[in-house]
Amino acid sequence: MSKYYPFILVVGPTGAGKSALGLRLAEKYKAAILNCDSLQAYRRLDIGTAKPSLQERARVPHFLFDVLEPGAEFTAGDFRRMALEVLERELRSAPVIGVGGSGFYIQALEKGMYDVVKPDPEIEKKLRAELASEGLPSMYSRLQNLDPVHAEVLSPNDSYRILRALVIIQDSGKKVSELRAGMPVIEFPYPLFKLGLAPSREWLLPRIVQRTQEMLRRGMLDEVRALRAEGFGTWPALKSIGYRECGIFLDGSLAEIQLAPLIVEKTMQLAKKQKTWFKRDQRIRWLGVDNPESEACAFLTDTAKISIIAER
Repeated sequence: MSKYYPFILVVGPTGAGKSALGLRLAEKYKAAILNCDSLQAYRRLDIGTAKPSLQERARVPHFLFDVLEPGAEFTAGDFRRMALEVLERELRSAPVIGVGGSGFYIQALEKGMYDVVKPDPEIEKKLRAELASEGLPSMYSRLQNLDPVHAEVLSPNDSYRILRALVIIQDSGKKVSELRAGMPVIEFPYPLFKLGLAPSREWLLPRIVQRTQEMLRRGMLDEVRALRAEGFGTWPALKSIGYRECGIFLDGSLAEIQLAPLIVEKTMQLAKKQKTWFKRDQRIRWLGVDNPESEACAFLTDTAKISIIAER
């Protein structure tokens, strides 16, 4: 028997109920929660990331939430290193449930990162200038032409990763998708089980509408306004979905009546991309949206034997 308890990933698109399911399972099995969302690691990004509340985080141990200051860089490699440190420590005494929709970060955790020599800083400087003059849509279109496979897994609003991919391509002459495909296969060092939520568009849309309205009611605009006032207006995290649209509104380029519908539209587009990403993984046990907890418990009992572990 492994000396480690299981690591259970709960994945799926934004708004599918991953955090709520993860918390219920963590309480049931005396497990901890590991954040697998790239934005929830930052302090001050609370409302727009749907981060678990302090009250929810007090119910079971939570890791990799609020560990970075605004403006800090947080790569998939950074996440992998920090997450593995948590798992090596925590899985010796209890299960850990990873929750998140950042597929690229989760892939990095499970399969490792491709090895790239640090690019020429002059190339990055030149491309940053082009990003400022041409705009992000133009840079994303360029990436689609150069590496359509990698572009497909990125959000068109993800300025950091779009720019990084273009830098790698120009510096190395290789596509990021080729570098990923050529990575050596590594074995994940802990018992791993995957649960997925993939609700239909009809199920998800009204929930995204409600969540967006609630975020705006709770002060998402104030969250963005305060960070911009402190000089973080160009921070890539504020270009992510929801935050970017709030910035457009604060710049006066969007009417208030258009704000919530635009966030909903962009969020649904992201959810579609996330579902496509995770559907490629044949190891995920997909759960129905009506009673995911019951299905998850049955799977974990039969496959991971986690009920027996939790009773020890």
